[in-house]
Amino acid sequence: MRLALGGDHHGVAYKAELGRVLSAEGHQVSDLGAFTTAPSDYPDAARAVGLALRDGRADLGILICGSGAGVAIAANKIRGVRAALCHDLFTARQSREDDDANVICIGSRVVSAEQTIELVRTFVAARFSGAERHVRRLQKVLALEAERGEPAEPAPEVWPGGPAVQTALARLEREDAAARLWKKDAGLWARAETTRAAIVNRLGWLDAPAAMRGRVAELEAFAAAARGDGLAQVILLGMGGSSLAAEVLAATFPPGPAGLALSVLDTTDPGAIRAARERLKPDQTLFLVSSKSGTTTETLALYRFFRMEVERETKHPSAHFVAITDPGTPLERLAREGRFRHTFLNAADIGGRYSALSLFGLVPGALLGVDLGRLVDRAAAMAATCAPAAPIASNPALRLAAVLAGSAASGRDKVTLVLSPAIRTLGAWLEQLLTESTGKQGRGLVVIHEEPVGPPEAYGEDRVFVALTLGADPQVERALVPLAAAGHPVVQLRLADRLDVGGEFFRWELATAAAGALLEVNPFDEPNVAQAKEATQAALATFKERARLPDWPADSPEDLVRTLRQARPGDYVAFLAYLTPEATTTAALERLRTLVRDRTRLATTVGYGPRYLHSTGQLHKGGPETPILVLLTSDDGPDIPIPGERHGFVTLEMAQALGDLATLRAAQRRALWLPVRGRADEMIDRLHATLAYNLP
Repeated sequence: MRLALGGDHHGVAYKAELGRVLSAEGHQVSDLGAFTTAPSDYPDAARAVGLALRDGRADLGILICGSGAGVAIAANKIRGVRAALCHDLFTARQSREDDDANVICIGSRVVSAEQTIELVRTFVAARFSGAERHVRRLQKVLALEAERGEPAEPAPEVWPGGPAVQTALARLEREDAAARLWKKDAGLWARAETTRAAIVNRLGWLDAPAAMRGRVAELEAFAAAARGDGLAQVILLGMGGSSLAAEVLAATFPPGPAGLALSVLDTTDPGAIRAARERLKPDQTLFLVSSKSGTTTETLALYRFFRMEVERETKHPSAHFVAITDPGTPLERLAREGRFRHTFLNAADIGGRYSALSLFGLVPGALLGVDLGRLVDRAAAMAATCAPAAPIASNPALRLAAVLAGSAASGRDKVTLVLSPAIRTLGAWLEQLLTESTGKQGRGLVVIHEEPVGPPEAYGEDRVFVALTLGADPQVERALVPLAAAGHPVVQLRLADRLDVGGEFFRWELATAAAGALLEVNPFDEPNVAQAKEATQAALATFKERARLPDWPADSPEDLVRTLRQARPGDYVAFLAYLTPEATTTAALERLRTLVRDRTRLATTVGYGPRYLHSTGQLHKGGPETPILVLLTSDDGPDIPIPGERHGFVTLEMAQALGDLATLRAAQRRALWLPVRGRADEMIDRLHATLAYNLP
């Protein structure tokens, strides 16, 4: 366990021995001071330990001063800290089991060093019981904390300047963008009346923080009922905007004392589906079937497959399925006919990628045990700071929009994200939001996510770096220093704690909408996405007719070498992997993209198919003519039947890959297809070796 240890001068002697004992017992101990017996102030020690907990750098805290009372009082002023003063074993155990305390406070003038060690051992070994009465009381404690309002410390931000950014800010000011956004004036983005009418029906996300605050109790009651019925895990079946916010919450907030484990299945890959089936405990699993349109091919195929699995092994299969969709969709009808446990109907005027703070994000959040009230409050607080009364240059969303669009106008359209590990999955959500919203009419922001940070010489002049950190993150901040010194624009945004994700959801939605206005594109449509879907259906029609998919000539590693040698500054390379997303495959893809970046100075992206079709697919077809797209596919392994279809998941995944390939080539994109034979990671490493040998 990760333990943060701190104290004033009265705790120094105890800390030294305690640290040795805990480390010997296998714990990761961080001693945050004090380190000498010279007089020091206990609030400083409490702050250091409290922030380590708040920022996710420690699991539990230990504070020692003369009485223990001073550090307890100080630590409890920090949001998220529940410090308990413990001088006997009963209190040390009970404060964890009943009260979910996360910091133990001890007085060195009250108990001996030996007693301190036993108190800490007892505290660390205990676990929150999760009993209903204790969960209820803890929720009331958290409600009291929420009444204190915003995080105590404002998040420092760093913004680049430059003529292009100033020009963008001036344009937003001249066009009265803040006021018009909040008035839902579709004229910011379009002149045609029909387009304006469609845009107005996609702006409901502006009202989501206020609207959803009134539904928090309902969602929490739904989650409590699911727990009460013995459900222990949730699998969300969805694609793109229906799944990415849930994935962020699941990775950012480990299941709370009242939460369920949640995973997202957003693929047709047979290997991933087999793995999910092998882990499945049907009698303990709740499936969220999530689709705005209610017609998403992947989601409905996955539903039919898992419905059959649940029907085989449970008496009441309908109780294991919940739908999240818009009113009047085929999924609403399917849920009614299938007698689903519940159907959540989302506001129809909220587009998929802008739906993080709607039911698509908050229903999964409730099941995870996320404190929805505080999450939504953070979003509402961000919305308030983005109100029209604030000067454009002080508006956190519009300033971000000016940096992104202004940088793109000057050739820096590769938005390169650098994130703290604890909020890493926020990058995939940002990737979809920005690329699908802006990648059209030959323009767009290209989001670079999870590319390892390199030295300045690894990058071209097409980058703008955006760092989001959870609290202070020295590793991220150190990595940015040479990049800024080399002249690359760098934005630094800091989340005070994990709940600030709610505020970032809103900030980035508003910034994306404003960036669309500056780029003169409609950020609420996706005009090219349907092309790949139609090509997939055409490929499946060929399969039904001929019992095989259309033939396409494959490319070779040497073809990729030639294409990369002919690349131009400003191009980027997208590796699109229709492969099982295993850790070894992901690591091999990371090595490959890093090599290409370092040898060519081109930006790189990696996306698993068909997931990326609902994210960056629009950008690939409608954005700038700068991508080099490399599709990697595998059809190894036995097929998995899809109930009601003549084809299985192997065929569907390959049809999606070939459909996208056909669409990309029809759009005159540089698209290469490299089939994978055998183990994916080994094939990728062979490709890596070929490129390493042939690229200068």
